[in-house]
Amino acid sequence: MNNAPLLLCAFMAFLAANPGLNLASSRAPAEDLRMAEAAGFDHSYAQWDGILRKHVRRDGMVDYAGLASNADLAAFLTTVAEVPAEEVAGWTRSQKIAFYSNAYNAYTFQTILDASPVASIRDIKPDPWEASKWTVAGRTMSLNEMEHKKLRGDLKEVRVHFILVCAAKSCPALPNKAIVPDDLNGQLDRYAKAFFTDTTRNRVDQAGGKVYLSKLLDWYRGDFDDNPAAYMAKFLDGEAKVFLEGGEFAVVFNDYDWRLNKQ
Repeated sequence: MNNAPLLLCAFMAFLAANPGLNLASSRAPAEDLRMAEAAGFDHSYAQWDGILRKHVRRDGMVDYAGLASNADLAAFLTTVAEVPAEEVAGWTRSQKIAFYSNAYNAYTFQTILDASPVASIRDIKPDPWEASKWTVAGRTMSLNEMEHKKLRGDLKEVRVHFILVCAAKSCPALPNKAIVPDDLNGQLDRYAKAFFTDTTRNRVDQAGGKVYLSKLLDWYRGDFDDNPAAYMAKFLDGEAKVFLEGGEFAVVFNDYDWRLNKQ
């Protein structure tokens, strides 16, 4: 990835923030550029990654009680809120997808914490997905805007379905590490495969001639060319893949468990 334009923008911002900087000093320009990059947005999401690793199990269940006392969440959300919109506009597609995906999941955490104690996100009023009360790159946005306008709409990435979590047990398992721009496609494919091979959410019953799918795939079937079973086949191997590609089965959509995804 060519980061030269991004580094140049960061360097110019660094100069603007430091009007007294002596460019004629003996320090090499490359050192100034490294300083500017260090002061910019952290696309490795180290702080958010630390939150997830500490409070989310491998199965996606969340330690909300511990999370409530972790000041890093508020600090990360401040970073999300304050990054300039102009800077985000200049990012690559992968950087934008990582940004809005991590922001969505972090603000979902905050939604639950603000309403606690709560048994289900659906119990929260007003509608937690529609309420436009979160600040993202200087703009007030709702969770639905992050998901449907930015990620599914502008960025046209349907695989975010498998990394965005609605704080319910039947949601795809919340990744316990940050989404990062590097190898974004690999990450999205791995989480899609994990979702489709999780038999608590999707299951191929060859003997019974049925495929049991998450209700999520029914709600957004248009994202999967109106054939979520065929889309699922892309992430399977062996007999299950052959079975789905054959098309001789009935599709059953599972009931959705909206209970909170808490440990």
